[in-house]
Amino acid sequence: MKKLIYAAMVTALFTMASCYQTTNNNNKPNGKETEITDNTTDNDVKPAPDNNVQPTPDNKKDDKKEDKDKNSFKSAEGKFSIDFPMPPAGPTKNSYTTKAGTIENVQYVYTKSDKGSYFASYSDYPAGAVTDANVEATLKTQAESFMKKMGSKIEKSSSERIDGNKGLSFSGKRDNLVINMRSFFVGKRYYQFGTIAEESEISTKDSNKFIDSFKVK
Repeated sequence: MKKLIYAAMVTALFTMASCYQTTNNNNKPNGKETEITDNTTDNDVKPAPDNNVQPTPDNKKDDKKEDKDKNSFKSAEGKFSIDFPMPPAGPTKNSYTTKAGTIENVQYVYTKSDKGSYFASYSDYPAGAVTDANVEATLKTQAESFMKKMGSKIEKSSSERIDGNKGLSFSGKRDNLVINMRSFFVGKRYYQFGTIAEESEISTKDSNKFIDSFKVK
């Protein structure tokens, strides 16, 4: 399943690619999670609170902001940010020769387990290859190609706008895998990001939260 996910993420972005490479195997889970339990009971003696060191409302707000920024991944070269659950592996770069010219795909992947992955990628198309007249058709073609490589098809799709840029959200299934994606163009740069996972591994809520956190810098 892991090879299927990796192969699709790397190759399905381009419909006219003449050859492809699979990503490396460095995208491993980032260690086991440690369960922390609170063993305090009502009979335990609790020290009286020290009013002199209570955080102010402003401090609490800063703590929340710090926690939010903690998971924000930023790519200076890609000019985007997105909230991965953990730091992703990458960048993994692959070049493709197409009829439109050479295209390099750059991608970041966080593999939660063999049953689920988060990823974000971008590619720069040759100048003039994507125009206002064909951008919607190109988005649709790329989405259909991606799902075909996954052995699936688009079950749901909707047009999107991100900072005024045209995009497409699309999803489908293959066996137990739920494929939830969003893609869009900023000029000649193509972004695609989302999750490929069993629902028990990455919930729809968590997948949408990840996708909605994407921002162009």
